[in-house]
Amino acid sequence: MLVWEYPPRKVGGLATHAYNLSFQLSQIGAEVDVITTSFPGEPTVEKKNDKLIIHRVETYNYPAYDFINWVMGMNNSILEYTTDLVQKRNFDIIHAHDWMVIPSAVGLKYMIGRPIVYSVHSTEYGRRNGIHGTMQRLIHETEGWGTYESEKIVVCSKYMKEHVVWLFNVPEDKLHIIPNGITEPPSVEVDTNFRRKYAQDSEKIILFVGRIVDEKGLNVLIGALPYVHKSGINAKLVVVGDGYAINRMKEIAWELGIYDKVYFTGYLSDDELNKVFKISDALAVPSLYEPFGIVALEGMINRLPVVVSDTGGLSEIIEDGTNGLKVPPNNSEELARRLIALLSDESLRKRISELGYKTAKERYNWGEIAYKTLEVYKKATS
Repeated sequence: MLVWEYPPRKVGGLATHAYNLSFQLSQIGAEVDVITTSFPGEPTVEKKNDKLIIHRVETYNYPAYDFINWVMGMNNSILEYTTDLVQKRNFDIIHAHDWMVIPSAVGLKYMIGRPIVYSVHSTEYGRRNGIHGTMQRLIHETEGWGTYESEKIVVCSKYMKEHVVWLFNVPEDKLHIIPNGITEPPSVEVDTNFRRKYAQDSEKIILFVGRIVDEKGLNVLIGALPYVHKSGINAKLVVVGDGYAINRMKEIAWELGIYDKVYFTGYLSDDELNKVFKISDALAVPSLYEPFGIVALEGMINRLPVVVSDTGGLSEIIEDGTNGLKVPPNNSEELARRLIALLSDESLRKRISELGYKTAKERYNWGEIAYKTLEVYKKATS
């Protein structure tokens, strides 16, 4: 299994996905070697259990002057490392996660004669709403190369299946829909003093969790906050995450006169994030593009009512008015209207929270996802 980020290196949801999938696969009998990038203080080889080994390859000693050059250097390092590994172990499947490891996955395919299963978690076209420059073209073509070289492709939603078929002209029978999963977090005690780190006692907390990039729609949520305040609800927006658009988001909050009502926390540890979920009153997922929407499940499993954009995989997770609320994408006023409804109606909040929890717990179980993935492996090798 090739994946550029793996805990404790966590940049987005990919690391959590790879961690849970690899562990659950090892629990049902698959032998899994995860090839990922190095992390300070972590061993090069870590045996998690009898069937799961993590290999952290040193990829930061390659002199790269930009992101693409670093990615290619990372693939060179992975190929160098795995060339030795495949002489010692017999592998049946190469499972590649996203475009960043496609060059090394394809190299391995021709080196050992084994098929690739390619998980497409998102596309450059979708993230950027088109292909607008040379770097985006390179990423797009690498994604297409992966769809061509792979035996089977895994996507997380019906939306992504249709998107990949259209974008790369892939035969439908090559794709398999397997959703992302969620695990129930440990129970945590949260006191008033912890909540006061983020908001005053009189303030409701609206939570945003994710990378602060254009496609996540944080600007839409910040734009909704003045409408919430005009309704008479005293609310604080807590923004967890980081990304290239963070300074622009801060500027938008400042220009709207609500900078003191938006708390940018940066990256939080899992423990602290769990506590923040517990103290919040609503989770907003205002994405403009979202192949799946794992953060919505994170809110639901924490019994937090969610409001999401009616787009991509989010549309498939949420049934409006039942286990969450949906709003049209890129519409601050409508997003505010649904947030006001949640924040002003305790019974609605409670009902949606409980149905959301039930959905996350029953439908998005990692054990079931591992079994489905193993079936794809079997089809790829048959």
